[in-house]
Amino acid sequence: MGQAIEQVTEQASLFDRLGGRDGISRVVHRVMANHLANPIVKTRFEHARQTRDEMTNHAIEFFCTGLSGVATYRGRPLPNAHAGMNITEQEFVAVLDDILAALAAENVAELEQAEVLKILYGMKPEIVRL
Repeated sequence: MGQAIEQVTEQASLFDRLGGRDGISRVVHRVMANHLANPIVKTRFEHARQTRDEMTNHAIEFFCTGLSGVATYRGRPLPNAHAGMNITEQEFVAVLDDILAALAAENVAELEQAEVLKILYGMKPEIVRL
């Protein structure tokens, strides 16, 4: 199985396997809808300093930049964006669950979902309890 994973990941970048900018955009729009329906994090997004469209656009640019290598993200670094929010581990996990649900709804394969989860979990120190 290890060889199969290596072959798949050598064929295309995660950015491409997620459907490029269009695929990431579809996922992020679903994620935002999931967040607003999630009782654990809903109020954070309803009372954010940015509008829903601004948050959605920043998330699209953030992930496109990170996954494609093309620098289109102009927002603040993660620690700065989340400073003072004191996001809990429970909220962080709820957000990850929302993202995984959006990926599944967009028929993203389990391998790509696992890769996204690994990347997102690696961002935890830049988001939680700041």
